[in-house]
Formats: sequence, structure tokens, C-alpha cells
Amino acid sequence: MSAVPRRSKNAVDQDAETPVNGTTDEGATNGHALDVIERGHAPLAIPGPRLAPDPGLYAVLGLDPSVSDVEIQTTYRRQAARLLGSGSNDVQALKQLNVAYEVLGNPVRRAEYDRLRLMQLTSPAAPPQVRPGVKASTVVTRRRRPRQVVQPRYAGLGDVLVVLTVVGLAVLAGALIIPRLSINLSALNALQAVLPLSNASNRRPVEPTLTPAPATAVPTATPRPGVAARYLGSSVAVSNPEPPRNTPENVVIRLRRDGQPAANLDVWTTVQYRTTEERWPQTGSVKTDASGVATITFNIGAATPNYPVTVHAFAQVDDQQLTWSTTFTPH
Repeated sequence: MSAVPRRSKNAVDQDAETPVNGTTDEGATNGHALDVIERGHAPLAIPGPRLAPDPGLYAVLGLDPSVSDVEIQTTYRRQAARLLGSGSNDVQALKQLNVAYEVLGNPVRRAEYDRLRLMQLTSPAAPPQVRPGVKASTVVTRRRRPRQVVQPRYAGLGDVLVVLTVVGLAVLAGALIIPRLSINLSALNALQAVLPLSNASNRRPVEPTLTPAPATAVPTATPRPGVAARYLGSSVAVSNPEPPRNTPENVVIRLRRDGQPAANLDVWTTVQYRTTEERWPQTGSVKTDASGVATITFNIGAATPNYPVTVHAFAQVDDQQLTWSTTFTPH
């Protein structure tokens, strides 16, 4: 039976300092520290657990986990502007950058992410690592699209010069064109002709031969039956039942008394349009001739088309007024 060689003291101390399964034995460490104190050497500082750099969302932004929220926002804007301005169209990198900012840019999500990362690094049974692109279970908030990606464009000196040039050209064109512009009023004239408005100034009467009306007494309201019976057979008519507008119209009055032509009687007419009434002749009266006929001519003007116009003819007989009526329709 062979003898087992005796191990030296240095070998025993070395075995005590060797970690098992990647960890340091606490008793060996304390024994080594006491041995150092007994030998008269100063104690060494034992460092505490140190967090390794985050390989997750902080690494996407290239920042340390201890940075402030303002620095995270500034770094995200700078990297997003660099990706968009380079023209490389790296969609995957931009997606990872947006995912990292959605978690770290929100203080509540960042605190939850830091808690999970700290548990992963310090606890023996750490939860799975939060990878970029996977959201942690946090409070559901409204998702907003980062407005920092699109940089607003402000008007510069060139834009102001373009606007001033356009305005100046418009003013110059107006100053040159407006004095030479002739306004066509034909549309307004057509509209005035359609509207139901009558203008007496547009009706130019054809001046007939007028005789001054003799002074007559005030007529009675209703002619006596005997007088009306004596003028049976009298009539009034127009020369054109459907005259065009702005054309002359003739009213022919035929008076018969006791079956014979009634000559030298004063007659006149009133023309009742849609909105106004006119008297022809405007003053005085017209005498019937030897055959008992009197013709009164006037201009119908811009009368309303297809609207009947009533013409009343009056005859002065002694102290009585007899009346007859007819109509015509302008077109």
C-alpha cells in the first residue's frame, strides 16, 4: 500500500480560493481575508455585484441604462433623422429604433423594463431577457406615432420672394386689363325682360293726333240703362292679339248709337299690365271719326311674356262714361 503524499499548505490555500461552478466559496473567501489580516497586510476591498451593460433596448439606442429621459429622446431623434436622411431605407433598423423608443421613451414602461432587467441580472432564476421588438406587460396606453421623425418645413426667403412676385404680377395684370374691359350688359337686359317689372320709360308711344278734352261734368257711378241701350253694337279690339314685346299696339274703338255710327265722341283707354296700369293717351282723349271709329296706338314695352294684358276703352257720352274691354298676350 503506497503512501499518499502530503499536500503543502500553499496548495490547500489555492484550493480554497478556487470557485466551484463559477461561484466563490464564502468560507474560503473569509478565511483568506483573515489569513491576510494575520500576516499584517491591509484588507482588500471586495467589490459588490455590478450590472453588465444592457444588450437589449438600451443597446439599440447605444446608451447606458443610467441616462436621463431627455437624453433618450434626443438620441432617438438624432438616430431617426440620420436613418431617414441617409437614404438607405433601412426599414428593419428604423423599426427596432421605434420599438426601443416606445418602451424607453415612456417613463412607466422604462421603469418596468429596468425592473425586469435587474431581476434577470441579480436573481438566480432570472426571467427571459426582453428582446428588441417584444413589449413587456405594462399599462395599456394610447399609442402615438412619434412626431419627431418628420421634420417640419418652414417658409424661407425663397418662398416669400415667390409669393411677392406672384402678387405683383397679378396687380400689374389687373391694372392693364381692367381699363380696357368692356362690360357686356346683354345678360342684364335679358334678365330685366324676363322679370315681371314694367318700366313706363321703355314704352315710347306713337303720338296720335290729339284734341283737347272738353270740360265734362263728374260722371255718375253707373250709366243709365237707357244710355247703355242706345250704344248697343259698340266694340273694342286690338290689331294684334299676340304682339312681340317692345312693339306698337293699336286699339280700335267702334261706337254705334241707335244703330248708327257715333261720331265726334271722346274716347281713351287704360292698359292694365301685370304690375302696373297705363292710360293712353296719357292726357286728353281721342275723337271718333265720321264712321264712329277711333284708333289709339301705344308701345307695349317689356311686358311679361304669355301674361294677358287687359285693355279698357272709355267713351264720354254727355255726363256718362261707357266702357268696353279686350285683352292681348305679349310674347
